[in-house]
Amino acid sequence: MAGLYFEDLAVGRSFATAATEVTAADIVDFARRFDPQDFHLDEAAAASSAFGGLVASGLHTLSLSFRLFFDLRLWPEAILGSPGMREVQWPKPLRPGDRIHAVASVVELKRSRSKPDRGVVTLRHDTFNQRGERIMTALCLHLLRARRAGA
Repeated sequence: MAGLYFEDLAVGRSFATAATEVTAADIVDFARRFDPQDFHLDEAAAASSAFGGLVASGLHTLSLSFRLFFDLRLWPEAILGSPGMREVQWPKPLRPGDRIHAVASVVELKRSRSKPDRGVVTLRHDTFNQRGERIMTALCLHLLRARRAGA
């Protein structure tokens, strides 16, 4: 499946990732470095928080989800970067011991008018825990090369 370009994609096509398990140590390490809030850092403080226990930063969930997605290596020659993302949501927290995987689905394709050798692919990235509960969703724009300009 690797080696995809803009014109290889179609709305509705989806890609599922492998799964990874997250430990309390992973959560605390990320939080110490990037999001030092008590409910990410301290199990006792987290127990009395609205979460009732230690939870990962949403940014940690996002980072893990995108790592799983990019491990698929769908378009190593075609990727030109990302012009952004929107509608990032965390409907449920990532907790120690959760095993997560992600599914990315193509929701929109737009060929560039000014640079027809590329296009923007909008993917809905959904991340699920081992119970099938959605813990994150985001729309991400991926700028990809096309095989043929304007084809």
